[in-house]
Amino acid sequence: MRTLDVVGDPWALQIIKEAFLGVRRFQDFQSRLGITRQTLILRLNRFTEEALMYKAPVQDGRLVHEYRLTPKGADLYSFIIMVWRWHSHWHADASILPARLYHSNCGKLLQPEMCCHACQGEIAIEDVTFRSINKAAAVAGSNGRRPRIVNKLEDLGSDYLATVVIGDGWSIQILTVIMRGVYNYDAIRKVLGISSNVLSARLKTLLSLDLLQVQGDDRDGRLVSYHLTEKGRGIFPMILALMQWGDHWMAGSTGPADLLLHDGCGHILEHRVQCAHCRERLRLEDVSFTSPP
Repeated sequence: MRTLDVVGDPWALQIIKEAFLGVRRFQDFQSRLGITRQTLILRLNRFTEEALMYKAPVQDGRLVHEYRLTPKGADLYSFIIMVWRWHSHWHADASILPARLYHSNCGKLLQPEMCCHACQGEIAIEDVTFRSINKAAAVAGSNGRRPRIVNKLEDLGSDYLATVVIGDGWSIQILTVIMRGVYNYDAIRKVLGISSNVLSARLKTLLSLDLLQVQGDDRDGRLVSYHLTEKGRGIFPMILALMQWGDHWMAGSTGPADLLLHDGCGHILEHRVQCAHCRERLRLEDVSFTSPP
């Protein structure tokens, strides 16, 4: 999945988050994130190459450059808001975004919800059908680059949950496959083309984070299957937002790999992130970190 080549990286998530918080200059990204200069250069160059950001010259006593989000980069907003919602509910001590966000249109504390664009019903994972329509797209785009391996939780820092789930390419792919109804170890390995040692390490991590649970086979106790916990199910809106962003901006000539149907209304699923209070669609400019006057 080519989307993960661009944003499926531990630092990528952090940089995008800071951009939505208004950070634009190289030294500000570096000081806020504690990232090395070379690593930051590589990520920002990749974002400009992929048109998620552009460099804007600014006069501030001297000529400097700012890294600003393009429409393509800004369209990741619903994904970031869903990451924030999940962290706010399950991992409140993580610094994904400020603890309190406000919707300026209605003046209420932000409570985002992901709904079906067609029927306005809130989207639940059990109400979505995945229909594979393009096998070529499912395997295209990685250019031989494999997701980063994360084995130790203590290496991931204060934002480790988002880093494991989104910033580590294998973890998000494993969760997506399980969401599609593939529960058996060998079946997961076959679908993803992942080595046994990497899959075992990822499953161990996802189990330890209480995102997955193991269920035994009633007929053969030696066989187990992997299923989402309630906490793991809460990740679905994040993955859906990222999938549909990739379908829109990154699919290229191959088109999307999957067609998603909303069983609640029968329409092709297109998500909409809106305020739970006033039910208006959330826009970046309408969400603030301070309470409206």
